[in-house]
Amino acid sequence: IGFGAMQLPGAGVMGPPNDHDEAIRVLRRAVELGVNHIDTAQYYGPDVSNQLIREALYPYPDDLVIVSMIGAVRDAEGGWPPAQRPDELRSAVEDNLRTLGIERLGAVNLRLMDEPPADPEQRVPLTDQLAELVALRQEGKIAGIGISTASREQVEQAIEQAGIVCVQNAFSV
Repeated sequence: IGFGAMQLPGAGVMGPPNDHDEAIRVLRRAVELGVNHIDTAQYYGPDVSNQLIREALYPYPDDLVIVSMIGAVRDAEGGWPPAQRPDELRSAVEDNLRTLGIERLGAVNLRLMDEPPADPEQRVPLTDQLAELVALRQEGKIAGIGISTASREQVEQAIEQAGIVCVQNAFSV
């Protein structure tokens, strides 16, 4: 059973929550009720979601799987600019590990951009992004690789190249 931590920070997923103590209570209660999967991102807040998770739950229960989204950052205006170069992906994983106080993430979901980035420096082939995540998995920093906001072709490529464990795409009946 999963808990999405995106709404823990303040309005617009920016800054601290309106009620810090309530955010801590929600996290603790979720785990008490059987949640064993938390979906977070370093850029939620930014930094706020992971800090709250660590404050509320560290040391973590043995069966708790923490999954993080990477591939973007937050800017001062609340935008979600891409951060998909291999060095940025590595940095994002290491930032998550540090703020959460863990040695390995249960999985990392690579958030792909809806539109190609305007900045040519941010136009990174999916092959290169997945290769960096495979390297991080081989180093033991992540247990599994996932992909988010992906087309069918991108999912098929990720399965073949990286043996992904999850796909996180919007779905509505």
